[in-house]
Amino acid sequence: MSNSAGGHRYGAAVIGCGGMGITHVEAVANHPRTDLVAVVDWKEEVREQCQRDYAAQNAYADYTAILDRDDIQLVVVATWPSTHREIVEACLRAGKGVLCEKPLAPSLEEANSMIDTVRETGRKLRVGYILHYHRAYNKVTEMIREGALGPPPYIMRLLGGEHTSTCEHWRRDLKLIVETSPGIDCGCHYVDIMRRVTGADAVWVSGVGARTESETPSDNFDYELFSVKFDDGSSGIYEVGWTHQYRNFSEKEFVGPAGRIRLTYAHERRDGYREEGDQIEYYRYPGELTVINMPPGFKRVGEELTDLIDTIEQDKDVMDHLDDAYGSLAIVLAGHQAAVEGRTIWLQ
Repeated sequence: MSNSAGGHRYGAAVIGCGGMGITHVEAVANHPRTDLVAVVDWKEEVREQCQRDYAAQNAYADYTAILDRDDIQLVVVATWPSTHREIVEACLRAGKGVLCEKPLAPSLEEANSMIDTVRETGRKLRVGYILHYHRAYNKVTEMIREGALGPPPYIMRLLGGEHTSTCEHWRRDLKLIVETSPGIDCGCHYVDIMRRVTGADAVWVSGVGARTESETPSDNFDYELFSVKFDDGSSGIYEVGWTHQYRNFSEKEFVGPAGRIRLTYAHERRDGYREEGDQIEYYRYPGELTVINMPPGFKRVGEELTDLIDTIEQDKDVMDHLDDAYGSLAIVLAGHQAAVEGRTIWLQ
């Protein structure tokens, strides 16, 4: 991953300026090699606020307004997953390099179509997997690959909850639940971590779901848990809930024959050392405990942008990256289907 600040400057547009979109707007506005040429959002007040706050040169209601602009070479797509295919494929065919927020698509058919368009156009597409840039997760992955937990099988417990404490917060989450499930939206990040840590393929996935909110659609859940079995014998659990009743919490733990690694985010540390960053607690059997502090930083979207620029300038092949995004998407889509149907789904 390059970090160079020099070189050609790129005109960029962000499509979708709510939620993660505003984080991308800020990243484009502050990146040393991009100019924020346009922001796009169907909500007038949102796009006008973004234009004012981040000095965007243009603001549009319709993404098609940017397609023929030669001064825009990069596009960030941060809209609802159901719109990704149409927008991403149009941008690729217009000659743009694209960073698309996860999940890549709401179905494997649409994801395949997007990947086929990359092959057809020769343009570059990267998917917004921000945990690839999270230093603590990268350190944990490195430690496990170097044998910190011994050989597989591993147990991976990646749990998290979100307390929707305000009506505004719940309305935002509910819109996303209507669009997709919490297990799909966030789970693709953490199933991706499981695949990176083990280097193994998923064999089967099971899932359970629950509706604790009266407004949650009858065909979806506000709570999900997926259990994944890998072909090296490893097992992973991913749990997520977005409700008024759930609490904000995170539990990230990796266990192997030789020890245990636990990751605690800086803001959740209870040892009085939050300012020291994220904490990696490494227990080596039979009794050695090591604490490693890592610089905090969760949404490092500027580094995603740098990677897209490097991918374009160095003509890097993106197919391995897209295969990884597709692989994690396939698992969480199957996990959600398993939760809906109450069964285990075999992937091999």
